[in-house]
Amino acid sequence: MSTILQTHSSDVNCTAFSGSLLATCSGDKTIRLYDISKDFEELPFSPLVGHSYYVHCCVFSPLGTHIASCSTDGKIIIWDTKNGQSVRIFNHESNAIIRVCSYSANSKYLVTGAADNSVCIWDVDSCKLYKSLDGHVNVVTACSFTPDSDFVVSGSANGDLRIWNTCSKNSTCLFYDPNCHDFTLGCIAISPTFASTNSFELTTHPTAIHFLMATCGDSLVKLWDLITSPLCCTKLRCKLKGHTANVNSVAFSANGLLLASG
Repeated sequence: MSTILQTHSSDVNCTAFSGSLLATCSGDKTIRLYDISKDFEELPFSPLVGHSYYVHCCVFSPLGTHIASCSTDGKIIIWDTKNGQSVRIFNHESNAIIRVCSYSANSKYLVTGAADNSVCIWDVDSCKLYKSLDGHVNVVTACSFTPDSDFVVSGSANGDLRIWNTCSKNSTCLFYDPNCHDFTLGCIAISPTFASTNSFELTTHPTAIHFLMATCGDSLVKLWDLITSPLCCTKLRCKLKGHTANVNSVAFSANGLLLASG
């Protein structure tokens, strides 16, 4: 069974689920919300209109009460999912195109990646820039918080990957892999399940904080052991082959048992 939604008038760039809601965003400058339980009926206050250019990404807050969107217009807008009202607007200092955004698990922060090569962490309540992370030398195309909200992992059009500490005042990159992918690193997903590395890591580093991470780029999906303590590093677990063209997105299921790619 499939449902085709033909409500946008331009490219659909991102989709996101939360509970019974589906969100989509598009090059037509809008975000649309649908009720899955009512056969994907569009909500009365949809579409959400506020961006002046192409909307690249949309993501629900962990509790599903808000949705954040980012755009070519250099803005991040947070919307109330109950009424579609814009409740917060963040303006990128350089007005750079913002390609991607992601919430922290504790809902306190948003991380964004932009065309000026910057990774920015925003305080959701104050609407202020909390920290700017500089180091990438090409467009930032992927970023994600670890499930404990203590670290950000980001990737760029160069195919490199970097890890940053969100708690420290220091904005220095803690780990850098220049060759994560041969071309653009399209997406980063981190399993919500803790202690998901292999038994060797658990045995040799019993106090380590570790996660299972997926990245995509070129025609490959890669699975990594992501270790954030005592030292930040990644260890390639395996390469998942099967796609014959660029892989643009990866996502774990809520229980961390399934990984989807496309």
